[in-house]
Amino acid sequence: MSSHKPVPQVFDGVSTEDVPSAGFGWSRISHTGVQIAGWVSVVFLLAYNFGNHHGHVETIWLVSFAVLIAIGLVLLALSPKLSQVRTLTARNQPVGYISPDWVYDQKTVSEAYSELT
Repeated sequence: MSSHKPVPQVFDGVSTEDVPSAGFGWSRISHTGVQIAGWVSVVFLLAYNFGNHHGHVETIWLVSFAVLIAIGLVLLALSPKLSQVRTLTARNQPVGYISPDWVYDQKTVSEAYSELT
């Protein structure tokens, strides 16, 4: 009997079972790209201050958004670069991992159940 379920693939360490669009490369976001886009946005927001507006309401909003984005970018740049996987699912196992048969082990009092006191 054949199954019509697609075989999961792994792209950049992300399985298509966890993220169906992993093959398109959208699962990983480059910190360098975020930093570049963020600082360009900060420069554009500050450049909008040199316009034809007469009040200071626009200036307050533009500067506050630019400062908020800049703080977020600095925090992102200073955050620790951890290499551990931050999500835990049943599919995040090394290649070749075989899950123990816990029911069989419990019935036969073997493996981890043989060490219980």
